[in-house]
Amino acid sequence: MAHLNINLPQIRANIHSIVSACTPRGIDVIGIVKPCQNFDPIVQLYATTSLSGLGVSKASAAKRWAGRTAKPIMLTCVPRPDLADDVVRYCDLSLNSELGTIAHLAEAARHSGRRHSVILMVEVGDLREGMLPHDVLPAVAEILALETSGIHFAGIGANYGCVNGVLPNAQNVGLLEELAEQVKRTFGAAPEVVSLGGSVVLDWLDTHGLPSCVNQIRVGEPLLLGTLSGGHGAYRGLHTDALEFEAIMVEVKSKPSYPAGQKSGDAFGVRHEIEDRGTRRRAILDFGVVDTDPRSLITRTPRLSIITSNSDYTVVDITDCEGAFAVGDSFTFGLTYKSMLQCFTSTQLQKNLHGCREAGQICPGCAGLLSQCSQQMDMDFIHPRAGHTPLHHQADEAGAQP
Repeated sequence: MAHLNINLPQIRANIHSIVSACTPRGIDVIGIVKPCQNFDPIVQLYATTSLSGLGVSKASAAKRWAGRTAKPIMLTCVPRPDLADDVVRYCDLSLNSELGTIAHLAEAARHSGRRHSVILMVEVGDLREGMLPHDVLPAVAEILALETSGIHFAGIGANYGCVNGVLPNAQNVGLLEELAEQVKRTFGAAPEVVSLGGSVVLDWLDTHGLPSCVNQIRVGEPLLLGTLSGGHGAYRGLHTDALEFEAIMVEVKSKPSYPAGQKSGDAFGVRHEIEDRGTRRRAILDFGVVDTDPRSLITRTPRLSIITSNSDYTVVDITDCEGAFAVGDSFTFGLTYKSMLQCFTSTQLQKNLHGCREAGQICPGCAGLLSQCSQQMDMDFIHPRAGHTPLHHQADEAGAQP
């Protein structure tokens, strides 16, 4: 059956390369685990590295990992006000852009007796979350007023190369530097953290450098795929095959390339413009959109082309491929960020770990470094580590505590 091959040692090597490039420049790296935040082996691996923290996108993921790692947990998507209690309880810090939500976090912190740090996000052009620059200083003043309630103003941040693909440049990076200086002049202390998100920041760091005030980068894609976001390709010799998608051929036949009969939309209601190319050699592979995003896979087989997909099948044209093919043959694909996301969120897709000694957990001695270890496992393989009580059991034992 189709499966995702995961090479833990190569992921570890990617992390080491990026952290080694950033640390001498005074920059901490937050490892974004959003794609795989519910897949324990990779997150456990992240927790054993020199990453400065783990970035999760959901409060539920933070709840899953709180108490299971010594690394700070950052919520990288602005929180919902109604989840303020969970955010404060399970996250050490969060990215924020709404003062009303920060007030909810302060109330939750006050009630629980906890301290929660916030990074105020600034809009620098990508039009994701963030306050407009002229609103930043008044917002910082309001956040500082909440210090007695348990809210700590950690600093400011921004995102690049996300919803609109805006890249770092001298103007939008300089804007963060100027705001950090304004905060220092106005409130008597510089922000502890100036945090930039988006792997495209790494390329700007290499080619132009970053202001000395920038001391944190949040990245995810290059750790797993070895590539920069937005289709910018491989980065600095990182492993680009740490994750690979493998599928099995279940049918191969020569068929007309143009459908016969009256056509409507496909299984998803999409109408396709189809070119009549005569008889072609076509194969059906054992995966569909329930497993990944077929259209964004990167073929490793020269001249293979994806024709279409439904829930469980992907049809490919192998007419121009070299060699003979038979049912049972496998095809390997590289992953883009989108196809990777769908692989990890699919509960039906088998995950095949390499570099893990035993099913159920990462090798306690090597954290995935032993290349001779290999196990096939699905999403239900998770077992608690020896001596560890799962968080939900801790909550049950604690009764009705907040």
